[in-house]
Amino acid sequence: MQSSEPSLIGGGSIGAFFAFILTLIVLLILGNLAYMLLRRALDGRVSPRAAKWTAAILQYAVIIGGGYASARYLLAFDLNAVVASLGIISIVVAVSSTQITQNILAGILITINRPVQLEEWIVVGELPSTGLCRVRDFSFTTTILQGLDGSLILMPNSSIIASKVVNYSRGGLMEIRVSITIPAWADLTRAKEIALSVARDDPRIIQHPNAVEHSIIQDLLNHPYNWRVSSDSTDVADLAPAIHITSVTDGWIKLVIRVWTRKIPQKDDIISRYMREVLRRLSAEEIPVKVDAA
Repeated sequence: MQSSEPSLIGGGSIGAFFAFILTLIVLLILGNLAYMLLRRALDGRVSPRAAKWTAAILQYAVIIGGGYASARYLLAFDLNAVVASLGIISIVVAVSSTQITQNILAGILITINRPVQLEEWIVVGELPSTGLCRVRDFSFTTTILQGLDGSLILMPNSSIIASKVVNYSRGGLMEIRVSITIPAWADLTRAKEIALSVARDDPRIIQHPNAVEHSIIQDLLNHPYNWRVSSDSTDVADLAPAIHITSVTDGWIKLVIRVWTRKIPQKDDIISRYMREVLRRLSAEEIPVKVDAA
């Protein structure tokens, strides 16, 4: 009686199979190590996005290339035979992975068009939107965002391409609007003076825009993406705090205060401070008021 080493389906021995598994583990470790070393070498020399994608490509090349080579020599893996035997299975897999394919293609488009980059502050989508978030990381299928509350949002790349994306970091400025409603019998002039005075007292709010700030917002409004929406060039006359009457109904006057800030992550705190101070000052002068973030 002849004894033989147990074998798996396809003729590969169990010993070779375990050697293949061990090789894969080593390749995963080497791939991660290659990623970290290349990221460290490229950081500061190229953009964070370019460093990440270059390191990721090297990581996957080590893992996939090494995995294929070990499968070929340890398990006698025949790529041509496998491709020929896929048949209907390949069609099922292709159909079931449509969403994955869309996200991968969207990731490639994001890399080429660069609508968003690492560490930028953006808002994605119509209502409900993501809220103000910072771009933390990219993968082949997912964009990772971090909200102001610290939450991480894993967003498919296809959503970045298909949704409305507001990129505040590109402009460097953010507009903030707060509405207040006062009775028609109140001293309108005094209420407007107080509303503007509170805005001017916050150092985070732009008071007298300089030439650089005018240029930033003008470039944003004249961006090619905006040209597709309107052929008229918008001229920015002033970014200083301003107040406008927007409606008069049922004995109440609604005013909208419009300000700009460079402190984009502090938007909520600026609004909160403004509301609190406006309420205090108007109440001190016995002017009833309703305050609302516009």
